[in-house]
Amino acid sequence: MNPLDFVKPSIRELLPYTLRQYQYELKLNQNENPFDIPLELKDKLLAYARRRSWSRYPDFVPEEFHQKLAEYTGWAKEGILVGNGSNELIKDICILILEKGSRVVIPVPTFTLYKLISTALGAEVVEVKLKADYTFDMEALSEAVAVHSPALIFFSSPNNPTGSILPIDGLEKILQETNSLVVVDEAYYEFSGTTCLPLLKKHRNLIILRTFSKAFSLAGLRVGYLIADPELVKEIAKVKLPYNLNFFSQIAATYVLENRALLQKRVEYIVRQKDMVYQALSGIPGVKPYPSYGNFILFETLFDVKSLFFALLRKGVLVRDVSGYPMLSRALRVTISKEEENRRFIRTLREAVDAAQ
Repeated sequence: MNPLDFVKPSIRELLPYTLRQYQYELKLNQNENPFDIPLELKDKLLAYARRRSWSRYPDFVPEEFHQKLAEYTGWAKEGILVGNGSNELIKDICILILEKGSRVVIPVPTFTLYKLISTALGAEVVEVKLKADYTFDMEALSEAVAVHSPALIFFSSPNNPTGSILPIDGLEKILQETNSLVVVDEAYYEFSGTTCLPLLKKHRNLIILRTFSKAFSLAGLRVGYLIADPELVKEIAKVKLPYNLNFFSQIAATYVLENRALLQKRVEYIVRQKDMVYQALSGIPGVKPYPSYGNFILFETLFDVKSLFFALLRKGVLVRDVSGYPMLSRALRVTISKEEENRRFIRTLREAVDAAQ
């Protein structure tokens, strides 16, 4: 018997969420923060870990961490749920809401996990293309919601990989007009400085996702959280795996929140660097960058994308090839890093473009 016969056909047809591993000198492909956690915080965390028994489970409900998040967000701790990265919470929301035949509306191009998990659970995904400039087409989205009556709507704001931001007035219009659950993934919130959190007080069908992987430099520890109506959080918690966030990640994220003033300075630095990189990209013939509210920039090229990607890689610079996404056949995405690394990327790209002409 073929063991694959046990796998649902819908799963076998899916393309996995994966990332090819390359050899590189400069890693600019995953929107990570180039700054590590300060050594003094690491030492404090390691001292705590040495004292704490590793044979005991973490707290079933991490009350202290929830309280820190409540203070940071200004939202009641009863309306907060933490996860092993925000990706786990995306999966939990889908498990809670979706069943075979459910519909999900997703703008594209966007983070591919929304579609992957929705499809795996038997939902029908309705894709709504962004505008030509990669901003949200709120009129088309409203129409799709009205026609398809989805159970779930996903937004990424700032949108990954395009960097565009969701207009609050357009979002509120959709929240008012639909009975759908609306999820806004604010993974890059700290870089954009904009949030739809004020809408939560008026719209109980809104969920906000955030992460510690980007601005807070904890990608290696997988910490995310969601903000929603407390009654909704109770229901999502039913499908969350118990003890899903280990004690080490919990305390690391708590320490980070307590010391976020330092991290905020780093965020401001990255935003300034992003402006520099955008201007530099704008001056390279055959390259067109798009405005971004995240810590990355999407850029298109008149040259062969694959050839340009590998030309950069041969020079040790790894960016993200997003040409397989809808609408992005000529696009690459670069993560903003420290100044000397950003300048190396620009210099290497110029050399690759000159060679391609």
